[in-house]
Amino acid sequence: MSSAAEASKTDPNGKDKECEIVVNGTAHVVPDDDVTYEQLVALAFPGASDPNVTYSVAYRKAHGNGGSGTLVADGSVKAKKGTSFNVTPTTRS
Repeated sequence: MSSAAEASKTDPNGKDKECEIVVNGTAHVVPDDDVTYEQLVALAFPGASDPNVTYSVAYRKAHGNGGSGTLVADGSVKAKKGTSFNVTPTTRS
């Protein structure tokens, strides 16, 4: 791994950016504190690929925006240890 790639995985103090989050009540460790909608859907529903299903993603205890909110497709949020996500499937009408 190049030093630039290694630097992107650490904070300014040289510590790993891995982050422990909770998705639908289950703890997960993600490689970075910038967590995407797509990562969360994959953690909540591994292998899900039905094009008629969208997902509602709510979070709390995150950095910024009062710590809670919703996430849309292609979006991301800065998580911290203990950030909780609720991912719910929704069928299009």
